[in-house]
Amino acid sequence: MIAAYYTGCPSDGTTTMSAIESKSEPPDSRHSTEPHTTESIDAECFLEVISDTYARNILTTLADRPTAAATLAEEMDASRPTVYRRLNSLESAGLIESTVALDADGHHRKRFHVVVDSANLTFDSSGIEITALS
Repeated sequence: MIAAYYTGCPSDGTTTMSAIESKSEPPDSRHSTEPHTTESIDAECFLEVISDTYARNILTTLADRPTAAATLAEEMDASRPTVYRRLNSLESAGLIESTVALDADGHHRKRFHVVVDSANLTFDSSGIEITALS
């Protein structure tokens, strides 16, 4: 699920919004016991990519399961170049990654998956900061 939720204004004057909620993890780490990590994400890049409807639809689909670009294009009724451009942007923003899988027919397929469990947008007088929990 992709959503933005206002979570209040703490006493320090900052405002926080939950920018992404996703429970998808890389295929090999779904049952990992490793602790989650928090990292900063480039705010301008994040906001630009998340403002795109195709990118949000891709994130929504990938939150359910790792998926190949051709399947995404078919499910979204979008051209492959459109999907690949959004996948490249999402990957550059650090929101998704790809893995190569060998299909039963012997073909290698790149499958994309969400690597961010949530992202928080914080803004105050010093600017905007986006942190991701992976």
